[in-house]
Amino acid sequence: MNRSAPLAETGAYRPGALAIAAIERQDWPRAEILLTDTQRGSAEDPARLINLGKVYWETGRRDQARALWRRAAAMDPVEVETMGGRSVSTVVLAREALAAYGAGGPVVAARR
Repeated sequence: MNRSAPLAETGAYRPGALAIAAIERQDWPRAEILLTDTQRGSAEDPARLINLGKVYWETGRRDQARALWRRAAAMDPVEVETMGGRSVSTVVLAREALAAYGAGGPVVAARR
């Protein structure tokens, strides 16, 4: 499992809604701006919460990251695809992120 691969963006999301390019560049400030911009998508989208958790994790806001992953894990599942091509539920992905943080880092969601 590639814990650092972000979720891929598809036609289900507006361009930039999941901040994939910014996450891949490790441009955390830009990724955060994109993921918190409610004009790009819902603040309650579990895929966006998972990716924002990745940003928070990478910028040292570990408690906030865990809180977002817990929130995403408690939501209705959405089927997404990781950049590695793995199809997975956002609930499973959020739980994996929560489990992985002690082992070096989170996973990220890409598309639905």
